[in-house]
Amino acid sequence: MSTTGAGELSRGSVAWRVGAVGAGLAVLLGGQLVDTNDWFPLGSLSQYATPRPADGSVVTTSLEGTTVDGEVVQVPLTPAGVGLSRAEVEGQGQRIIAHPGLLGDLARSRAALHPDAAPLRELRLVRSERRLRDARLVGPTDVRVLATWTATGSAS
Repeated sequence: MSTTGAGELSRGSVAWRVGAVGAGLAVLLGGQLVDTNDWFPLGSLSQYATPRPADGSVVTTSLEGTTVDGEVVQVPLTPAGVGLSRAEVEGQGQRIIAHPGLLGDLARSRAALHPDAAPLRELRLVRSERRLRDARLVGPTDVRVLATWTATGSAS
């Protein structure tokens, strides 16, 4: 065992610190090379990694529901609204499109989180796109329904 002066670290202390930093860097590098958001914050979060073109489009995903009373409502795509964040739902977008019944889970989660709200008869995953020209929004919003769940069990 080596003796060190005040403020100095032993070889073992330096070694485990260097090892910990090396392991952290390896995870960061692995997350970037694999290009996965599953390891965030120790990996890629690609939605913020590139600038938006000045002449492109802005795409947003939302949930729109119809209550049993026939009222069309926006369903917040937040943990407080449906138990999941927007990024989590967007990340499962292709699964939801392939299996619209998954929207039923979100409708049930909303009902559990908001017992006083009118129950949903239908829930839709909606994608809105706005065009940009010179980094300004122009033209109408293109709205597409990507998946629909209905409480009766039929889905589109």
